Amino acid sequence: MDMEWVDETGRHTGYVAAVLADGAEPARVAAGADDSGRRKPWWSYNGADGPRAVGVRGACVCGWRGAETHPITRGDDEATEGAAARTGPYADWEYHVTATEGAIPYDLEQMLTALRARIEDLSRHQPVTALRAAARLEESAPAHTRTAVHAARRALVSWDTIARTLGESPATTEARFSGGPDDIR
Repeated sequence: MDMEWVDETGRHTGYVAAVLADGAEPARVAAGADDSGRRKPWWSYNGADGPRAVGVRGACVCGWRGAETHPITRGDDEATEGAAARTGPYADWEYHVTATEGAIPYDLEQMLTALRARIEDLSRHQPVTALRAAARLEESAPAHTRTAVHAARRALVSWDTIARTLGESPATTEARFSGGPDDIR
């Protein structure tokens, strides 16, 4: 199977899709064939037993496809896929995920990582203190979520997008957060 990339939310799995001479992607292998209805890796479209790929693009199981077709470097899968160098199809997919999910600023990501590590450390040596810290974090989280949801609604972000980000259904999200002073209908 070809290389896949999974984002931190688990909602996006990216891969490199083969692009044929007409700009289309090859059809998936029929169920019951050698690959049980799954896509074949881009490098298998070498012209030996079927169509030959002339390029590749980033793709995601959510249905997104990169607009740009990248060249194939035959014999160098890493250069073609771009994951190691963060270029080509991989970079396109990474941009898609960032645009779709929103990037957490680096400094905030570092603070969250440090907070997790500190609570884990406290758990080993001062478990009651760790519990108190975790309880304070849980106590404040709903207020932060409410603030972020209301700011997103003021910015005209849809309930679908907010729900997807929170990992719940739009109906659940709207029921939890609608009706506030900043609600935009």
